[in-house]
Amino acid sequence: MGRLLKGFDILSIFSNLSTILASVGLILATSSLISGLQLVKAANIAERKIHRFNGYTTLTLFLCLAGLSVYNNGIGLWSFWGWVFGLLLFTLKIYIVRRRRRSFKYVSWVGASLIFLWLFLVFKNIPV
Repeated sequence: MGRLLKGFDILSIFSNLSTILASVGLILATSSLISGLQLVKAANIAERKIHRFNGYTTLTLFLCLAGLSVYNNGIGLWSFWGWVFGLLLFTLKIYIVRRRRRSFKYVSWVGASLIFLWLFLVFKNIPV
């Protein structure tokens, strides 16, 4: 019986809340990049609302993960600057999009940077 239950250890990865939040954030960041690139070429109001909701949800997940990290591990110097850097990436993306004339040129690399940020968060939050 013990051998049968040993296979369920892999399911413990999904019981970690920060892993779930980071994984959902990665999915949302990827879909946000794709929808954002489509949005630059089209002016559909429904797509714009979905993209904006996606962005707010992703930012909320990021702030929740930062709060969980501080709650579980305390605040360290490197941890603090890492979260500030991630928040600055979100702020930079919003700033570039608001300027409109440069959005197509720069938003794609900022969106890709956000995907790398979420990949790092998923990697950091997988329990070992």
